Amino acid sequence: MSKQTPTPAARSVRRKRLTAEREREILDATFELVAEVGYDHATVDEVARRTRSSTATLYRQWDNKPTLVITALRTRKYPPLPPIDTGDLRGDLVALARHMPPPHPAGAPTLGIWQAVMSDPALARALRDVLLAPYVQALQAILERHVERGAIRPDNPALEHAEMFLLGSFFIEKLLNGEEATARQLIAVMDALLLPALTAGTAR
Repeated sequence: MSKQTPTPAARSVRRKRLTAEREREILDATFELVAEVGYDHATVDEVARRTRSSTATLYRQWDNKPTLVITALRTRKYPPLPPIDTGDLRGDLVALARHMPPPHPAGAPTLGIWQAVMSDPALARALRDVLLAPYVQALQAILERHVERGAIRPDNPALEHAEMFLLGSFFIEKLLNGEEATARQLIAVMDALLLPALTAGTAR
């Protein structure tokens, strides 16, 4: 008899078998392991050993090491993003800038992760899909809302580059100047470049 491929719904059910307490225990153990040995030396096998789990359980829940590690980092160091709708385009972008996640939050074992991202496509994908996705989705919602309200022209080419601008401006500061980008810096650059580009050709 041939094996049937599990449907997405079936896989979803399997992923939900861990209790919230058990999931947090595993994520905490993952975070502590990366803090101790760095991203490159942390292994799913060691997380399984420390939490008395099977590696199969961990892979069913998180697919791979990058997703497990980034999920642990997000859970420990990045609070949920609140809803943003100030009624004003600049106000929404400022609110988002103030909630952007610091690339290297205090006490987080991120140095090895950010180094590994440059050469590990799976880790870069997990970083985008797990950690940055809520901020990208919030930005897209802001832009779509203000297109509907007439603050941004729907054919404005800046819409295609706003995501890269926001995330790139935030993360490049550490690389270029060796310092964390602040919300104040991001807002200043946004006022000088992104906002004028988004509102070009509209009545202000």
